[in-house]
Amino acid sequence: MSLFASLDLGTNTFRLLIAKIINSDTIVPILVRRAITRLGEGLQKNASIQPQATKRSLKVLEDFSKIIDYYKAEKVFAVTTSAVREAKNGQDFIDQIYKRTGIQARILTGSEEAELTVKGVFSVVDRTQSRNLVFDIGGGSTEFILTKGISPIKTTSIRLGVIHLLENLITSDPPASNELDYLSKYINIILQQHDLIQYIPNNKSTNTYSVQPLLIGTAGTVTTLAAIDQKIEEYDPQKINNHILTREAVENIYKQLCSLSIAERCTIPGLEKGREAVIVPGAAIVIEIMDHFKFNQLIVSDAGLLEGILLDEQTSY
Repeated sequence: MSLFASLDLGTNTFRLLIAKIINSDTIVPILVRRAITRLGEGLQKNASIQPQATKRSLKVLEDFSKIIDYYKAEKVFAVTTSAVREAKNGQDFIDQIYKRTGIQARILTGSEEAELTVKGVFSVVDRTQSRNLVFDIGGGSTEFILTKGISPIKTTSIRLGVIHLLENLITSDPPASNELDYLSKYINIILQQHDLIQYIPNNKSTNTYSVQPLLIGTAGTVTTLAAIDQKIEEYDPQKINNHILTREAVENIYKQLCSLSIAERCTIPGLEKGREAVIVPGAAIVIEIMDHFKFNQLIVSDAGLLEGILLDEQTSY
């Protein structure tokens, strides 16, 4: 059976998946690689992808390209997200990728990113309700997908990403208490500006559904919190998928992270190297999402956009 490759070129992390496509809702992963490139570093201040971020990212893609060639992937599907969407030189970055690796990447809209993410999530999540709220925290934006069963009925992409928050709101190490207070308030203000909450029964007394909807989180912030919660030394997607993170657990991890310097956080079991700075604003986003929509727990999915890309493209093969 042929192998296919997907690439998720995110604002903070680049990920590669080599897999077999079985059918419209099943893939068999053969290999997964990820590298934190910080592509979006400095983007908000300069409106462009910076030279050093470009250099780091292209080096990772050259390495990924060698892996793809080794596995003789029949087709490569590569997408970029908010950093390239927003950057004045986004197309130039796309052109450099093609020149250096031969990989043709396409820029996703926020809605496309959300819809592909939900495809990947529901390929591994064990249970769903009549309504589900899926969220994906990235380096430059956060995607929300409200679903009926596993079918998306509303998608929203908001400019709330871990790199933007880190660069603009946190300057102390460890973060100062006033910075953390403003971080929480700022995230809450952004969430209040979007109307998705009206579609979620966010209070049991007004819940018109027989079962409270599920909150499902994917991408690096949430999977890292799940790894820390379980004290996983070596990352294992099978231990991450369907893990339950409680509001209390996230709060406790957040307090621990905020009490430590960036260097000290590197000793925490489960914290991926390169994520020690952005995990603080990421965890803050998770807490504010849970509070805003009144959820006391969430289900974690390691699968998301990377898997959704292949599941969406399989109809051509």
